[in-house]
Amino acid sequence: METPTPEASGSAAAPHEAAADSEHPLVVLFAAWMAGSQQAGRAMLQSTAEPSGVWGRRDHLGKGKNPRLEPTSPLTARLAVVVRWFMTPREKPIDLDEGLGRFDGTTQLGIEHPLIRGDVRRLHVLQRELQRKCLTVTLGNLAAGPRAAFVLRWILGLSDDQIAEVFGTVEAVKTNGGRALRDLRDSLTPICEHIDPGNGCRCRNRLAGAVERGFVTWPDRDDLDGDRPLVGQAHQDVESLYPKLPPPP
Repeated sequence: METPTPEASGSAAAPHEAAADSEHPLVVLFAAWMAGSQQAGRAMLQSTAEPSGVWGRRDHLGKGKNPRLEPTSPLTARLAVVVRWFMTPREKPIDLDEGLGRFDGTTQLGIEHPLIRGDVRRLHVLQRELQRKCLTVTLGNLAAGPRAAFVLRWILGLSDDQIAEVFGTVEAVKTNGGRALRDLRDSLTPICEHIDPGNGCRCRNRLAGAVERGFVTWPDRDDLDGDRPLVGQAHQDVESLYPKLPPPP
């Protein structure tokens, strides 16, 4: 039996998608991680597009007495513009406990649920969608600077020199990167089974509450493994956990 495929959404391409086609693919992926979805990321890129279509220089995030760095490529110049846009708070953090079911971590989703349809492989897909959604929401609740530093370094794999050009100073990269690691570890290390298999917050037990509250629905993607149940099997750190996640849809 083939891996379950998502239901077709039937949605037409949004007008902003054409504008985003001219962006560097890494910029598009960065915006999606920062915004939580490809659609939101592409809309954000359109709002920060240069009227002339040229990726010019901008003020950077570095402050204080540290030497300021200018971008040396169109890629880091454009990323600097995008990071600056995110520095202005626009949305309240998502209450993850509410989305998962604050008081119910034991009820499991039944095999006859309408989203499962008696197919255990669909259950496995939904478990992985819950893991993806939970971890990306945790990342999205970080302040913009730390979130950007984490995405650029540990998810997208940019070099320290490139990220320093985006932020404007080496010190800004260290400060934001360190804060990202600290905040993610503080949030996930005590509870998440994918950081420590002995932790009590388990996807299979949280799925029923997440589905009931609409936090998780059938994913509009076909890259989530349905072959195996999702169970934390080894200790991981956040730096190695996040790069294994599929990108935002």
